[in-house]
Amino acid sequence: MWGYAREMLDRSSIGEIFGTAVMFVAVVALVCSAMIYASGDELAFFGLLAAFAAGTTGVGVHVASREARLRRAGRSATRG
Repeated sequence: MWGYAREMLDRSSIGEIFGTAVMFVAVVALVCSAMIYASGDELAFFGLLAAFAAGTTGVGVHVASREARLRRAGRSATRG
């Protein structure tokens, strides 16, 4: 299992790793904010919005970094 994780991290770009980390933190914040909001604290709604925005940003960073990495890999494969 650790070999697969290390191989995946070796072939991933910094942006992909950062985007995934932001998504993970946003999911945890979203779940926590949802529980707090459900208990009656209406200010937790802002936490829900912020966590959703952070998660959307994380997805965008991850996808853009992956596209750039694959485009660079495709360009270098055609030159080689």
